Amino acid sequence: MPTPKERLSHLLELAAQGAAERAALAGEVADLLLDWPAEYPATTRATFAALLEKIVREMDEPAQAALALRLEGRNDFPLSLLNELFLVAPDGMKDALLARNNAVLGVRRQIVNSDALLEAARNTANFAPALSRALSIPLALVTRILTDRSGRALAAICRGAGINRASFSAIMILAGPVRAVHQNFAMLSVYDRVPENGAANLIAYWQSRSDQPAIVRAA
Repeated sequence: MPTPKERLSHLLELAAQGAAERAALAGEVADLLLDWPAEYPATTRATFAALLEKIVREMDEPAQAALALRLEGRNDFPLSLLNELFLVAPDGMKDALLARNNAVLGVRRQIVNSDALLEAARNTANFAPALSRALSIPLALVTRILTDRSGRALAAICRGAGINRASFSAIMILAGPVRAVHQNFAMLSVYDRVPENGAANLIAYWQSRSDQPAIVRAA
């Protein structure tokens, strides 16, 4: 069996070949992490998990969703890696990730002006840039957050940034996916279940994201 160093070198060579192979590469790294060889040092596992996180950032959403299904329920994976999959994760996994984020203490909440954002949602054809500026989250991520049909991503943004329940409801209707009336009411219970500290930690993770792909350099 190759050593961890040889295995990592092989995977980095594959990563350097281009974005077309990302899904296959992610699958290979996930296979290794899900069935970690007993003879490999446990401390080395974090290096491979960090590589997988960087690969995930350059995968398309269907490939990310397939990986999220494989990692659901696996709390032995780093929270930052699983947060990267939040937007494509099953609803139960989203809830579990919010709970896990909630256990991380020390992140300061960034409170935004609910009224100003609600006004932007009412009077701006494209609300995403306004939300992106308010929370310093990359626009591409904000666009995905607004299209999350589970409502959990937008609920996390609002709950974590101090946007009140009524403003969340209005923003969801004005700027979120089109839903039936009874589904909009159901989203209010989603907002109520989101833990504030967990939401603040998730916002902090999204704020740390860069739109610049740098997988090989970072690895």
